[in-house]
Amino acid sequence: MSSTDTEQDPNALAHQEEVAALLPALAQLDATASELEQKSAAGEQVTAADVSAYEQQAAHARHLVHAAGATSKEVTDAEKEHRGDGDKGFAARGLDHATHTRSYEPTPADSDSKDRDRDDDEEIDL
Repeated sequence: MSSTDTEQDPNALAHQEEVAALLPALAQLDATASELEQKSAAGEQVTAADVSAYEQQAAHARHLVHAAGATSKEVTDAEKEHRGDGDKGFAARGLDHATHTRSYEPTPADSDSKDRDRDDDEEIDL
């Protein structure tokens, strides 16, 4: 090994570790996005809190990826190295959501408006 290889290896190793450290944030973003997509497809209520959590996680993951200077290939390679046969593809899906954040809208909730009506009635009754 030449002295140049020795100098590059610690930097390369540090960068690989930095990229691997992105995986938890990308996994969480992937899980949140999957939950939103499932709720939307099933016609379940998507709350403003659900949308906000997704948007915040996407912004956070995007920031981490940019700060690390990670490429898509590095992220998928890190997933293969650290996840083995686990939930394949989570890193690429999370990275896609970080770089191409979807727009979700909260669904109107009939039960919430009924609850608000009841709250108004109760205030009048008091």
